[in-house]
Amino acid sequence: MRKLKVLILHEQKKLKDSMENIGLNFLKDYEFIFQKLEDFKKRDVENYDLYILDVYDDIAFNYLKNKLDLVLLSISIDLGERPSDYIKVGAINFILRPYSVREIKLNLDKLKNYLLTKYEAEDNKLKFYTLLDNIPYMAWFKNLESEYMIVNKEFKEHCGKDFETIKGRGDEFVWDGMIGEQCRLYDLQVMCEKKRIVFDEVIPGQKGYRQFNIYKVPVINSKKEIKGTMGIAKDITDLKNKNVEFDILLENIPFSVFMKSPTGFIIKGNREFLDLIKEEKDYFISKEEDFVGYDHKESIDIEDKDILNNKKSINVVRMIKDHDNTKILEVYKSPVIDISGEVIGIVCTMKDITEMKNQEKKIREMAYTDPLTELDNRRSLYEYINNELIEGQDKLSVMFIDLDNFKQLNDKFGHLYGDKILIDFSKELKDICKDGFISRIGGDEFVLVWKGELEKEYLSEKADVIIENLKNNNRLSYLSASVGIVTGSIGKETVDSFLAKGDLALYKAKEQGKNQYVFYNKALDKQRCFDEEIENDLKNALEKKELTLHYQAQYNTQGQLFGFESLLRWNNEKYKKIPIINIISIIEKTTLIDDIGDFILEEAFSFSKKINTFRENKIVISVNISALQIMKSNFVKNIKKILNKIDVDPKIVGIEITETVLLKNIEENLLKIKELKDIGITISLDDFGTGYSSFCYLVKLPLTNIKLDKNFIWGMKDSDEYKTLVKLCVDTAHALNLKIVAEGVETTEELDILKKMNVDFIQGYLFSKPIPENKVIELLKIGSIPNLV
Repeated sequence: MRKLKVLILHEQKKLKDSMENIGLNFLKDYEFIFQKLEDFKKRDVENYDLYILDVYDDIAFNYLKNKLDLVLLSISIDLGERPSDYIKVGAINFILRPYSVREIKLNLDKLKNYLLTKYEAEDNKLKFYTLLDNIPYMAWFKNLESEYMIVNKEFKEHCGKDFETIKGRGDEFVWDGMIGEQCRLYDLQVMCEKKRIVFDEVIPGQKGYRQFNIYKVPVINSKKEIKGTMGIAKDITDLKNKNVEFDILLENIPFSVFMKSPTGFIIKGNREFLDLIKEEKDYFISKEEDFVGYDHKESIDIEDKDILNNKKSINVVRMIKDHDNTKILEVYKSPVIDISGEVIGIVCTMKDITEMKNQEKKIREMAYTDPLTELDNRRSLYEYINNELIEGQDKLSVMFIDLDNFKQLNDKFGHLYGDKILIDFSKELKDICKDGFISRIGGDEFVLVWKGELEKEYLSEKADVIIENLKNNNRLSYLSASVGIVTGSIGKETVDSFLAKGDLALYKAKEQGKNQYVFYNKALDKQRCFDEEIENDLKNALEKKELTLHYQAQYNTQGQLFGFESLLRWNNEKYKKIPIINIISIIEKTTLIDDIGDFILEEAFSFSKKINTFRENKIVISVNISALQIMKSNFVKNIKKILNKIDVDPKIVGIEITETVLLKNIEENLLKIKELKDIGITISLDDFGTGYSSFCYLVKLPLTNIKLDKNFIWGMKDSDEYKTLVKLCVDTAHALNLKIVAEGVETTEELDILKKMNVDFIQGYLFSKPIPENKVIELLKIGSIPNLV
């Protein structure tokens, strides 16, 4: 088989190199083509078999709407993306960033198998139409309104019309008014009674008046819904002898058909049936159980009795043993009734549906099973709740589990080890929660469901066992989990809204320090609604000019003004008691970070230009950068665009970045920061000592300043160890030609200690709180703090 062509749509310049570095080029079954999203419309997507969207993009996603079953959408849980966000707009298949070649292969292999199954289905459809057109009888399918939807070649030749003319029209039109109403009545009978009928009909056409033996059956889907009728018409004009009519009907049915007497003995069978029993059995066949197996004798007797007494057809699915294999047969039985109304026999048709059922089972397993852990997946979870729980009872208990810091474990030990952890944890969940439904709905996210509203004590014990089990198992790295639990009745809620409550409880557990469980309560919903209210009001804050910047001064130890750190303020009475750090947290969780982030940069850069225009000793205005901003591929480009727009010298502006922000994607972020430093922008490492605090990062990072976290400064008055740590940080920074900024300085005692340690710059309430622009102008007139130095 040829290699499958995979189109990878991306934004990142070095994605191809990154993919090759993880071994993508070793996947020999696939040919990978990389294409930038901005060039997407220039290529014909029909030339590819599978697709990977490295990031969500509305244009590409909508362009591939008809191919979403062949699209892998890349998501990153660390960026707040969740599969449920994209499932709502039609996404089906997902792959997590950062990528591993094993995960890519697993997902592509799953799609490949699905694609091959799809191709096979299309091939079967082609075979069906070929077969239909080569049947020497008229054959057709009609919809519920008795309108023709499919006709074969023989049909078109007799009626003298092409398919475009026939499609969607009834018998009155197709046969030029010669027949019509009676055919509709036959169709209604077939659909209402859900059984086949056989009758003779004279149909005039291009071949003249011809008599046909017509066989009509209902078309029923897997949900037992009537979708229309199917008909086969054999031209029997030259065959008037009624003694051969039954044989003619049997021989023209393309599957096994046989007739039984009322006592169960087989009287006659068509060629398909005779071939079947001749090939399968080497002894005399007299009854149905002789070839389907005596295990079915009791069922056969019940079926035949029902047909004889009630004169109604039945349809059953029967599994039979064929040597070492199992066959699945679809059996349709109907009474044979003479002109007096007496049942004189039973006609049985059998169709081997083994392959079809196996394909259905295979497709279902692929669609409803997580390929890594073999647990049920998100789709299976929703079906379980909708079909098996809600219909029987509306009360349930749900536990959300998320492994803490799982990305760091993957980064440290590799994705293969991470996959092993997930597999092992899945097995542990099966042992601990044998009475519940267990599913893996994302990378390290699991959901457990129990029928009914269980006692909190029971659920707490389960959560404790899960958490303790993670803690006590012998692993390379400490592992913990956060758990959210929700119980109750779904009632009029949607499944999504009920499950969202469990998500809220899970995130609360993470906010409270992780490695614990939290039960959902209405206060969590109230907080969520309040956060949403803040978010909605923030959307109008820029337009209403409610957002401003305050600036906190930075001095050197000689009391000379060195720079300012810009800090966001929201002038809204409604939220004046909410700490600004909480407001910023909400901004960072939404798309507001783009507009508000650009606003802060433009305001700070403009103010820096304003105050430095006529200054000999330039003042640097710095801006705090969030993880979401720096992770964007156009981060550096955007900074440069704002610099050009304002026409400000890069040497009088700075950015402050925390360790945790830089380490989100350190190699890529290092390049971005270096590019900004190379054009003269001051780079400060903020809150040093609160993150990983590894001195090896100081060597790698292209920094100008290191800002010591205020907790180190405040700790000096009570502990000599803090003084030692601060001195060590100062000496290390100076050894690396970096300047030190001490934050949070509030007392002269702290200032004296820092001066003796040769700290370069001071920032804190001792000198100035964050102040608005007009106060900054006044402060610039002073320029120093002689009373404190």
